Amino acid sequence: MKDIQQIKRRFSPILIFLIVVGLCASLFLVHQRYQIEHAQQQIENIVDYDAVLRAASFEKRSTEDALKALKEAGVTGMAIYDRTLAKASDSGDIKVYKGDEVAPLHLYNAQPTAGITYVAPVYGKEGYFKEIKEDLIARLGDEKVKEVWSAQGPVLALSQPNEALMDMKLSISRLQALEVSNLGFHVIARPTNFKNGSRDNVNHVLDRLEGVPDVTGMVFVGKEVLGYPNNLDLVDARLKAMRIPVVGIEAVNQLQYDPQVGLTELAIADEYSVGRLYTIQKESLKKLSPEEVSQWFYISDIERNIRYNLYPIYEEGVGNKTALETSIEYMQDVKEKLEPRGFTFGRPSIYPPYKPSPIAAILTLSGSIALFTWMVHLLMPMSRNKQLVFNFTLLLISVVLYAITHGTLISQIWSLAAAISAPVVAITLIMNCWVARSHSTPVVPWRATLEAAGYLVGAAIFASIGGFMIAALLGHTRFFMEFALFRGVKLVFVAPIILTAIAYLQRFPLWKGRTVATLEDSKQFIKEFLTVDVKLYMVLIFGFLGAAAWVFVGRSGHTAGVPVPSFEIALRRFLENTLYARPREKEFLIGHPALMLASFAVLRRWPMVLHFLFTIAGVIGIGSLVETFCHLRTPVIMSIARGIDGLWIGLILGVVAILVFRFLAYITRWNQSREVSHD
Repeated sequence: MKDIQQIKRRFSPILIFLIVVGLCASLFLVHQRYQIEHAQQQIENIVDYDAVLRAASFEKRSTEDALKALKEAGVTGMAIYDRTLAKASDSGDIKVYKGDEVAPLHLYNAQPTAGITYVAPVYGKEGYFKEIKEDLIARLGDEKVKEVWSAQGPVLALSQPNEALMDMKLSISRLQALEVSNLGFHVIARPTNFKNGSRDNVNHVLDRLEGVPDVTGMVFVGKEVLGYPNNLDLVDARLKAMRIPVVGIEAVNQLQYDPQVGLTELAIADEYSVGRLYTIQKESLKKLSPEEVSQWFYISDIERNIRYNLYPIYEEGVGNKTALETSIEYMQDVKEKLEPRGFTFGRPSIYPPYKPSPIAAILTLSGSIALFTWMVHLLMPMSRNKQLVFNFTLLLISVVLYAITHGTLISQIWSLAAAISAPVVAITLIMNCWVARSHSTPVVPWRATLEAAGYLVGAAIFASIGGFMIAALLGHTRFFMEFALFRGVKLVFVAPIILTAIAYLQRFPLWKGRTVATLEDSKQFIKEFLTVDVKLYMVLIFGFLGAAAWVFVGRSGHTAGVPVPSFEIALRRFLENTLYARPREKEFLIGHPALMLASFAVLRRWPMVLHFLFTIAGVIGIGSLVETFCHLRTPVIMSIARGIDGLWIGLILGVVAILVFRFLAYITRWNQSREVSHD
């Protein structure tokens, strides 16, 4: 085993140089990314204008007072949707009659007819009637919108079923948009697409917004964006001319966007410089307290590049408050949480088109490849010449692919490699140190604790190299806005554990008092492992480990099917509101204390089985620290802060864990001594 350990330490200094160069290039790109992210600090807080008017009508205070309260709570924009006959009628902008109900208007040259829906203007609001007539023609066609005359002016006669007509989407109202703007709010347009729509239909919608002040976003309603499938070029050109950004709605699982065909095409045309909106569905809102709602919006803004908050309004108030008062309360709470973080409210920040410098990216890429080569070498020792041949072959292939694929695919591959390699190399290098220390005399407890802390800090610093490389390689607006994702999250959690276990068996005689360091050893180990006599306690242990693995993997990524207990939610809320970035529980509660225990165990000559289990648990925390940087939608400074917070809390809990285990060991020895004395 001594020869193997010597070979494993002979890593090429040329490849170490490449890792250092790659780290420097990644830090340069991370700094650039930080500057871009730090500049995106303005948020648009939005409510549905019609919903506000409806809620205010049930309040004792005036609509003006309600709007003033919303402004004070940080609301800066109002969303306006396609009008419908029902909405326009309810707001008093038009009159709608069914059949004989129109008789008092005294139609000229026409008789009231059953089954016909009549739309009439309201005095002083003739502009709305004109808009609705245009909308009906755009939706139904000129031949289906008949105009008759009455004693009070023109009346529209529509033969379509009344219920369908009343709820049919018409179009954005220019008059309503101007009304919102005049009230001092920004306008967020929410149009629906036309079935078999023409370019005239697209122009019809966008003409309504032409010249309206402060239209700060277009958020499409439905499964298609406006202009899909044939007129997306027109939509893109006109929105750019009017400087209205396209905005996507974050999906319910908080990953990417609600499906809207055509959104990706518009985003590509804008080089992914689009807005990202977060809202809470009405069904979920009913189940959440105002405090929880405000926390959801707060976290989405600081962690997921959300710059558009679409605030829903409660249908019923909480406690003695009205629905609108309850809603304004949580909006005010969001404002009070965000302001100390440096956020302001108004025209939202839109991430500019950005991608890393190709030269710096290739240098970072070379560092990631060298890091991967180091991991392979630690598991399967190679001579220095073979290391260089292996590394530069991968580098040549990767540079060619980078040029051919514009960098995205190959950057994702080597980001995944860095996410796996960094924690494995960090822990394996520590294991090499442990092997050297295992032949010396046991260290006194206080010194063993200090050394354990040093090993943890060293592993975290080394592993962060991989995190910086990931943050640099995938530092692209496409990833910031989640039109592209880091792939392999589950693998990042599982692979380091498996590879660390292999490295451990190569270095420590855990299996029947011998190491598994060669190919022959591996074959023998597999044969013996598969034919081992299974005892009941082993079944229970493997069952427990399987359950732990299910929770560990199931809680990772965005498809978690493992529920989060209430006490953990409470802990998360406390950390989110106390620290700059909430650290991950698997780091400070499991991984970091376990790694300190592993170091303490080898320095104090604890049983090897305990040492092995602590080591495997320890790689979870270091791997999670690197995986944090794989969330490209999270500002990089938050990922750094999250790792630091997890580290210092993990150090404290690691010391506590060591004291607890020492106490348990003392109790065990004391009980054993009593049994001996009684004998």
